[in-house]
Amino acid sequence: MKIHYITLALVAFLLHSCTEDERGQYPIDDVAPGEVTSPSVENVPGGAIISYAIPSDEDLLYVKAVYTLDNGEVMEQKASSYASSLKIEGFGKSREVEVSLIAGDRSKNESKPIVITAHPLDAPIYSILESVRANDDFGGIRLEWENPNEADVVISVATDDEQGEFVTVENFYTNSKSGKGNLRGYESEEREFGIYLRDRWGNMTDTIKNTFLPLFEEEVKGTFARWNPPGIPYTAYSTYHIENMWDGNIATFYLQQTKAYPHSFTFDLGQTVKLSRIKQWQRQGASLIYTSQNVNRFEIWGSTMPTVSDDFSGWTKIGEFEATKPSGRPAGENTAEDADFAVAGEDFNVDPNAPPLRYVRYIIKGTWSGDANASIGEIKFFGSIQ
Repeated sequence: MKIHYITLALVAFLLHSCTEDERGQYPIDDVAPGEVTSPSVENVPGGAIISYAIPSDEDLLYVKAVYTLDNGEVMEQKASSYASSLKIEGFGKSREVEVSLIAGDRSKNESKPIVITAHPLDAPIYSILESVRANDDFGGIRLEWENPNEADVVISVATDDEQGEFVTVENFYTNSKSGKGNLRGYESEEREFGIYLRDRWGNMTDTIKNTFLPLFEEEVKGTFARWNPPGIPYTAYSTYHIENMWDGNIATFYLQQTKAYPHSFTFDLGQTVKLSRIKQWQRQGASLIYTSQNVNRFEIWGSTMPTVSDDFSGWTKIGEFEATKPSGRPAGENTAEDADFAVAGEDFNVDPNAPPLRYVRYIIKGTWSGDANASIGEIKFFGSIQ
């Protein structure tokens, strides 16, 4: 019985504490709250921020804005009684819109609406489309874009299918400040591609069409081998050997033992190739991507002859590369876009003027976390086999 009384006392205390946190009391009446006053509008892309003064009613619960989107859908946005502003969003092209501001109390009474006019700016999809840069790329096209408002958008690419129908073939979902994407798998012949954007409210841009010429490339397959010239010894943990980089499984990885950067390791492609791009995967794992031992800066040097050593005089620099994280967020803070990007692998385009190579000198310049050891999940090479 004693425990029972203590429990009741605790419940009573908690209920009393909760009511003290609420604004005023919780009356049951049919008296509508006062109207909001002094409204002001700040127009922003796709919406507006509306500021106001709340009425003095003790039982005020919320202020809401009621408005209609371009597609006729009626929307409501609510703010608590402690806020003095709210944001309306979901508009496409810039236009004047009427917004009704209504105060509501705990008895479900609502004030008379105050009607104001807002003039949202064009939705972010339009400025993002203007920023899109599309260029011929190996096997398709390459896109780059800017999204300074970090809006949630879908960038879609369309082209003719086998039946000659102009259909969407790729979607890039993004809310990062800047981004890039590649569409591949096409023959080296002129092809029309269209690009358009949409957002989560159904707003959509026009389709911008242009003709592109996908560049020829093929994947270098099945001929890679461990190879070490004088002065560059092979170092790896026994179960995380270099062959893991080309076993076709991104779940395995090569773990390179290093003491300082830059650090070189080498291998043989098995045939001479003029490279177009390199595709590289990180060591996978939610807690490992964009951190830990994963390489984020590297150089590729090459030679067509095996008669080289640690002396750079026999090598030619192919390129210097730096990995990217779509969201740009700190280590440990990964978005869904970041995770998808890590699973898909990152492309690094090679300068078209770079000479052919067969023997690769991979120089690790740094890792995401600065770890002394370095790991690579998988690596692929593309280009023209000589």
